[in-house]
Amino acid sequence: MSGHALLHAVNIQADPVKVRDALTTLQGLKGWTGADVSGGGKVGDQWSLKYPDGPTFVWEVTTHDANKVVWKCVKGPGDAAGTAVNFDIGQSSDGRVHLKFAHSGWPHQEGNFAKCNALWGMMLHQLRAFAEHGKIAPAHA
Repeated sequence: MSGHALLHAVNIQADPVKVRDALTTLQGLKGWTGADVSGGGKVGDQWSLKYPDGPTFVWEVTTHDANKVVWKCVKGPGDAAGTAVNFDIGQSSDGRVHLKFAHSGWPHQEGNFAKCNALWGMMLHQLRAFAEHGKIAPAHA
């Protein structure tokens, strides 16, 4: 995908299946996004994430396997539509899950680019807290 990308990585002390479930199940997404979530996590399904007093995003699941989950934004504010997020689930040298994240396809680094960079960083740490402790810890509470 062309354009600019937001890049993050986080190590998570949890089973890889638990991390993947946080990205691919309704209960998982509700646990860390803080959004009103609907939809499904299989390839071809769409997630709708509506944030209280905020935007609504619709993401189409394009990849869902043991090591990778990819969503394409089909509806969102500004330049978000047409971008894609990639979650690569690997393992760090100390045995933790190493989650690499890329939000790619941004046409420029203006507008929502910097805002989304900060929000994704915060949300990935909320995902880590949810996967490690099993508590609902939304980023947008």
